[in-house]
Amino acid sequence: MEKMLIAIVISAVVVTACLYLHFTVLRHASGILSAMESSVRRPMIMVMAMIFLTHLAEIVLFAIALWIMTETGLGNLVGAHTSSAADFFYYSIGTYTTLGIGDIMPVGPVRILTGIEALTGLLLIAWSASFTYLAMERLWHPKWNGRE
Repeated sequence: MEKMLIAIVISAVVVTACLYLHFTVLRHASGILSAMESSVRRPMIMVMAMIFLTHLAEIVLFAIALWIMTETGLGNLVGAHTSSAADFFYYSIGTYTTLGIGDIMPVGPVRILTGIEALTGLLLIAWSASFTYLAMERLWHPKWNGRE
């Protein structure tokens, strides 16, 4: 029971860090969009790159948490992996995006972090999509026709 509580606390810390990071980046992206109103292509590409890199950073945060949990006896990953950094990153991508290939599976309290990562990824991807939609709606409004 104590290990599950630790897994919940670790999950809460990682989710909080991801939410803060995501909010900060989207807030900064909003400022970029406002400052570059004379163009459409450049701000949208910059914002999309920022969002993509933010998702990668969040995936890395979860991969590090997974590695820490497995190294401290809070569960393990079983299946087709060698416990390398690339394997933790690969597993985290599949979990964050809810792809869930299934060649690597969590065992023990680390399952809590895995489930919470999937929920967090779903939430943050949806947040990014809605932000992108609103940015495109603003930049591609008919009054801005003729801009590139």
